[in-house]
Amino acid sequence: MRKRMPLSRTELEVLQYIARGLENREIADKTFRSTETIRTHVKSILYKLKARNRAHAVAIAYHIGIFQGLPRTDEQGTSPLKPPAPDLTVQIPPEHPAAAALPANVPPARNRTATSDTTQRPRQTDQRRL
Repeated sequence: MRKRMPLSRTELEVLQYIARGLENREIADKTFRSTETIRTHVKSILYKLKARNRAHAVAIAYHIGIFQGLPRTDEQGTSPLKPPAPDLTVQIPPEHPAAAALPANVPPARNRTATSDTTQRPRQTDQRRL
């Protein structure tokens, strides 16, 4: 089996952005490079990893462990494949007509989780061997 050519630091960064689902234009904006430069980096990544397309390159990168130990390219420290959670907080300006309908003494909303009548118990596994 032939060894794969190593990726440059810039190619690793571009590959991480590809893994997060960004397009060439978005990667170019984040890295302050031109779209054509990013396109060239993507071609180089595909060649070096012997990948058919961007998704295949990401799959190969995860399979051979390229992303392990690398600093995250996103600000929130999430997985490259997991998009950040949307902020669903609604701020109503005091001058808005809907603000008058809200009671003045209501504390701000806090994160709540749905609860059910049943408590979550650890899953029991069958101890028998077949």
